Amino acid sequence: MIIPARCVGIDVSKQHLDIFDDGLGVPERIANAPQAITQIAARWRCNVLVVFEATG
Repeated sequence: MIIPARCVGIDVSKQHLDIFDDGLGVPERIANAPQAITQIAARWRCNVLVVFEATG
């Protein structure tokens, strides 16, 4: 089994994504838009466990 080097939690709403990356240790909010998602996903090259949860 591969153990991820870091974990990322993403709370999804229509207008934004609230993200907590345990590697950075700071929450952040980005727009729920393709360009913003592409930019943030580029940070996570490999060995990252990403967990999504729908808001509401």
